[in-house]
Amino acid sequence: MSKILITGGSGLVGRAISKLLLNMNKQPVWLSREEGMLDGIRKYRWNLEKNYIDENAFEDIEGIIHLAGAGIVDHKWTTKYKKEILDSRVKSSELLFSYVSKKKYPINYIIGGSAIGYYGSSKSDSLYTEEDAPGNDFMADTCVKWEKSYESFNNFGIRTVIIRTGIVLSSEGGAYKKMVIPFKFGMGAAIASGKQFFPWIHINDLANIFIHVAFNNNITGIYNGVGSEIITNKEFSRQLAKSLNKPFFLPNVPESALKLIMGEMAITVTEGLKISNQKIKNAGYVFEYENVKDALNSFS
Repeated sequence: MSKILITGGSGLVGRAISKLLLNMNKQPVWLSREEGMLDGIRKYRWNLEKNYIDENAFEDIEGIIHLAGAGIVDHKWTTKYKKEILDSRVKSSELLFSYVSKKKYPINYIIGGSAIGYYGSSKSDSLYTEEDAPGNDFMADTCVKWEKSYESFNNFGIRTVIIRTGIVLSSEGGAYKKMVIPFKFGMGAAIASGKQFFPWIHINDLANIFIHVAFNNNITGIYNGVGSEIITNKEFSRQLAKSLNKPFFLPNVPESALKLIMGEMAITVTEGLKISNQKIKNAGYVFEYENVKDALNSFS
């Protein structure tokens, strides 16, 4: 049986993709800090600091889904942690390519993660597509270098697809699980002005987008992984409260307070952009969750 090698497999998106693959009688295998088995999935060890990958991980591999990377909002953006965010993405891509190119493993494709942070933070009302230029802040710079790290695979003749992911909604972790806590107690509120856009995607759709592009040989290039409904932070917050049958009346959380608590990282919640998903629709993907209401109600 051919296998699909996943980095970051134990993360929120990696677990969802792995579950779908198993349901399709495909065999995911993970690169991990520790080897062994987990829920029927073989884990092979790799170590970025030592430039090491267990070469058994590449046996009978048809493709790679590359999701590895330190969490964007797991820690304050100190100089040290910014380096970890960047290195965990770029150096992991470079390490994968060094093994693939050296041994000439017959890999058919690599599906690489990126983020809508590519477009930068802005109060613009424009609709951003995959053709737009990158922004000029830390996240944009990180995404540019992250995406550039995939060029070696493409130049090597491996079909390369990049998914720029929005804010992932899942009851099992990630942004939703953190955001929902105050709302469950009836204490939810919009953030900053509330007018900033909230480019979201349901975990089911994001995982299925990766599957869709992996098994469609005609798909290459860069695609936005965001839901269809364009919504502001305030309206999203209102819908979240409604999905929990909770009131929504508190004043917005001040931007100044968030900057004090989160530092530079506050831009991840105080600013947002309108992002188009038309390109992935044109590539044949049909969304399960077209609007925020249905996405949020799926967790109730």
